[in-house]
Amino acid sequence: MKAVTQIEVIALATIKEVAQLAGCSVATVSRAINNNGYVKAQTRAQIESAISELNYQPNEAARTLYKRKSKMIGLLLPDISNPFFTLIARGVEDVALAHGYQVLIGNSDNDIDKAKNYLSTFVAHNCTGMISTALNENVIENTLHSYGIPFVFVDRIHDGNKGISTNHFEGGQLQAQLIIEGQAQHVLIVHSDLNVSAFQSRVNGVETVLNQHNVSYCRCEEDQIDDEAQFIKQIRQNHIDSIICSNDLIAIKILGVIQQHGFKVPKEIQLVGYDDIPFAKMTFPQITTIDQSAYRIGELAVSKLLNLYEEGGEHHVDQVAITVKRRESTRF
Repeated sequence: MKAVTQIEVIALATIKEVAQLAGCSVATVSRAINNNGYVKAQTRAQIESAISELNYQPNEAARTLYKRKSKMIGLLLPDISNPFFTLIARGVEDVALAHGYQVLIGNSDNDIDKAKNYLSTFVAHNCTGMISTALNENVIENTLHSYGIPFVFVDRIHDGNKGISTNHFEGGQLQAQLIIEGQAQHVLIVHSDLNVSAFQSRVNGVETVLNQHNVSYCRCEEDQIDDEAQFIKQIRQNHIDSIICSNDLIAIKILGVIQQHGFKVPKEIQLVGYDDIPFAKMTFPQITTIDQSAYRIGELAVSKLLNLYEEGGEHHVDQVAITVKRRESTRF
């Protein structure tokens, strides 16, 4: 009976004693014991010393329960209101469910702090892995590495890191070629945040082709569309006859604005989008765009995460083929 009492004391109290002797919290001791999360080297040494001094024996049953991975995958996207990312989520979910996994979805709104909070939530649910877009900073990448959990980037990736994406530079080239075929003379490039490498690559691709054909062009940020009077003034002053957009949502917004001001599409101004979201076919005229197969990106991302197909190397970047969806908003 005395031995049983002694075992109960060890199981219930020792981790607290280790924390007190090491001068840290119980949570820090738990992280050190389970190798989960960051612990300073000096603190870790103090914990190991306390464990040795107290002859602490971790509760293996509890450790096994703690370390067990759930059948859940964390999916962090920058803007779930954008149908492009909704399609990625659908691709991820369909494959995940087919293999017995459920998906937790987080919407970062391109906010680092919000993204980190979602990552912490995924860890708290013991997700077996995570799928995310890379934000401008390396915070997401570094955070994921620190957790020691498998992850795959989608759409927006960092060079040299594994992920599923498309060739955004090539996509920009295809956009430019479409409007050149429609006899473009003066082009307006309406772009999203160029700190995002995907958008910068698309603009680079557009400008490369326009320069090769000696076509004049100017740029503006998508926020400038909100000042409708100034935006229309820019179109008139620069004799714009073609507009290239970073995504379909921008193209749809511009289509409404220029039609309200009497411009005929595509006769007077032709318009090209990017992503091929379902709404691009619900406008009049329907919008010519670049299809980067969002659903397929989602399928491949979760397949890579769960090792459902062979990859060319640890840091291999899978590029999904892009296609042109030629519709009535361009001249041809």
